Amino acid sequence: MMVTHVLPYPPAAGNEIRIYRMLQWFRSKGYRISLVLKPLGDEEVSNECITGLHPIVDEIYVFDSRFPAPRCDNANFRKDIAEEKVNLADMQNGFCPPWFVMEINSLVRKIQPDVIISQYIFMSRILLSEFALDTLKIIDTHDLFFKKQETVEKYSIANFGLIMSEDDEASLFKRADILLAIQQLEREDIKRLVPDRTVLLTGFDVDIFHPDPAKQKDGLVLIVASSNEFNVRGTQDFLDYTWPLVQERYPEARLRLVGKVCEHVHTYDLSVEKVGFVHDLAEEYTQASVVVNPCGVGTGLKIKTVEALAWGRPHVGWPASADGLREIAELPYIVAQDIVEFADAVVNLLQDKERARLLGIAAHEFAERYLGAVATYGSLSVEIEAHANARNNRGSYHE
Repeated sequence: MMVTHVLPYPPAAGNEIRIYRMLQWFRSKGYRISLVLKPLGDEEVSNECITGLHPIVDEIYVFDSRFPAPRCDNANFRKDIAEEKVNLADMQNGFCPPWFVMEINSLVRKIQPDVIISQYIFMSRILLSEFALDTLKIIDTHDLFFKKQETVEKYSIANFGLIMSEDDEASLFKRADILLAIQQLEREDIKRLVPDRTVLLTGFDVDIFHPDPAKQKDGLVLIVASSNEFNVRGTQDFLDYTWPLVQERYPEARLRLVGKVCEHVHTYDLSVEKVGFVHDLAEEYTQASVVVNPCGVGTGLKIKTVEALAWGRPHVGWPASADGLREIAELPYIVAQDIVEFADAVVNLLQDKERARLLGIAAHEFAERYLGAVATYGSLSVEIEAHANARNNRGSYHE
């Protein structure tokens, strides 16, 4: 059973893609999957989402704004140290209110899953279900929120309410038997906070694409980004400070912005085209000469950088784009330290086609070796299957 506030179809933002691909892996392994969707606020789960997910899951349970939330004065779930922290209780109520925990209680009792996965720590109350004592409990962390303070301060982002202390985050981590870290440095941090828990490095897997070189357009630079605060600020800064330097040195350059970030950034530059959200990025990556990641801060693995590598595209990013990748092997793309260096790197790749070609080859080799599904999910499957087999041997119901 997987429970998430993120709707993983159509997969566009990094967390949506991560969840969707994890579900695909579980399906390929023959696991029976019950998916519980509880979006935030007034969001409704669309028919498109349900239809798109049905081929890869067995059951979908929806608790969106149309669900009549019952009154729940006496929620019957285990209380832990995190529940004693007022700030965490309030934060969780927006994602996983007590009435929802009771609904999960009923589902766990009915389904008797071998495994429950909470997407993000904010949904981890579900792991306190009284019927989940013999269930392998997993949190897919995605991010380390105690590290968000530095990011928020650097970008002067107001009203970012999901910041907590190390102690707060550790108290939520302790609800799980296994924690999934998206990159090695975060794995080390989590292990330091909860040394008695199993922490697996479960990054981001990609399919490898080999676009037709004849369809690549000279001078075309691509940004693909979702609408989270860090992407918006990074993209706007790129438009304001870096892109003018590119245009100054290479007036023929054109920039395509793709994704929901387009709804939140502004420019009057006629060399920039805001495309918006597209379902299929194949044409965008095929035509691009250079792909850039303008997000200069953040935690987690920079999925748009990973995608660029999977498409074999020359890539430029900030140092933050390399988090979780530089620990694996030598980076197959250019990391810039300031806006002048960033602009120079983009221009040099547009001008030097042989260097761009060689970086594209290196990107493909990196992705094929380190970002495949088996490398990403292999250790997780070992833990899941070991638990399921042990549970079966004890005579528990297996699904």
